[in-house]
Amino acid sequence: MRWNRLKYVIRSEYGQDGVYFISDGQTKQVLKAPDSPYSELFLSLLAESFDLNTPEIKAFCPENQQYEEIIRYIKPEIESINRNLRETQKQEEQKNEYERDFELIEKRTLNLDSSPTFFLMENLKGRSLRDITSKNLIDWYGTDEQLNGAGRKFFKDLGKLLVFDLLVRNVDRFIFWQLPGIGEVESALGNIGNIFIQDSTKELIVIDSLTDMNIEVVEYAEAVKEIFARTLNASPDNLIDRGQQTLELIGYEVKKNSQTLILEGVNEGINHLHNLTQADTLEQIKQESLRQLSQSEERKIDMLSQFIKKIVEYFSR
Repeated sequence: MRWNRLKYVIRSEYGQDGVYFISDGQTKQVLKAPDSPYSELFLSLLAESFDLNTPEIKAFCPENQQYEEIIRYIKPEIESINRNLRETQKQEEQKNEYERDFELIEKRTLNLDSSPTFFLMENLKGRSLRDITSKNLIDWYGTDEQLNGAGRKFFKDLGKLLVFDLLVRNVDRFIFWQLPGIGEVESALGNIGNIFIQDSTKELIVIDSLTDMNIEVVEYAEAVKEIFARTLNASPDNLIDRGQQTLELIGYEVKKNSQTLILEGVNEGINHLHNLTQADTLEQIKQESLRQLSQSEERKIDMLSQFIKKIVEYFSR
């Protein structure tokens, strides 16, 4: 990226936090400054260990050699976007409460002084499920009776992603109405904007993973174990149901062959959980996260690693 020759910096219309599309006319990248960079990077690396596709993420913090150059050129662009957003929000707040766009009002501006760590993502070319129709999926993958190779991989990856999201307690992608023993989960209505499909290969790309560790670990581990048991025993309210309900948000009906492939993916994901306890995968992910981020994040990264490790160990008993 030629930072001194930027052609455009555009903020995504979706999401409360800023995601910016950047181009110098030759190269395109996505910039994101998440609230918890240590968590998003760690979970992206963890998703890769499940053989799931993720964006090519590179973390930048003040210690990075190229950081000052990037900030010099990108910061004025983002500050200009912030000013325009604040003005638009001010106008929106003056409207009648029944006419207000509350999603717009709740958008947060990006302050690179208070949130200095950001990610650059390359080769992120595609669309989220929010911008995809049921017809698109059928055109790309075939009908349920005649799924092509890309379709078979999509539904298997969907199964692995369901296991991954349940493991890390990510309620911001699939529909998770309830978790056994815990009850209702806040904001668990399914954010299909975080189910992303690559343009060229039509493969599932894992973006915007998050976790909520504000819970008693053993209680949650028991809930995870129960949902896995429900899924493998084909009992009601299982992981396949969660995936099916999420795809129904765009009018897509998951039928027999798709359900079978999702279940295969779930089984692969569960097998990977057992492997996590026998290898040093979590430690390797922790060290790679620390390598890319500031060492000051070590305590937070270690807490996240231990949270996931305890759930996996409990499940594997």
